[in-house]
Amino acid sequence: MEAGPETEHLSIELRRGMITLAVLIQLRSENHGYGVKQALSRLGMSLKEGTLYPMLRRLEAQGALKSRWDTRGDRLRKYYSLSEHGAVMLNAMRKQRALLVQIIEELEKSAFDELICGQTQTQTEME
Repeated sequence: MEAGPETEHLSIELRRGMITLAVLIQLRSENHGYGVKQALSRLGMSLKEGTLYPMLRRLEAQGALKSRWDTRGDRLRKYYSLSEHGAVMLNAMRKQRALLVQIIEELEKSAFDELICGQTQTQTEME
């Protein structure tokens, strides 16, 4: 059975939170938007510019990022890096992600254990 549009919508929601986390992690070191896009793309997390740049502006407005303009060279580039507040946010997001992963793994383990125990009981009852 193929995943339907509902599953795709849920995947997009899950991915949205992970993208924010990935961008904050990437900006522990200063980089410009295109550099962030390229770095994440190399790791398999490709982003559209229409996703990344509004996110960078939003995170900057929230105080998670600080920025500076670089006028050297032939291009004007805005460089971003994690602010102190952003580091606190990143730490909280990492803890939350770890907790959620732990919960999901426990739920999956419980479901697997129930499946195995249920099969064992059924086999015993049949004998």
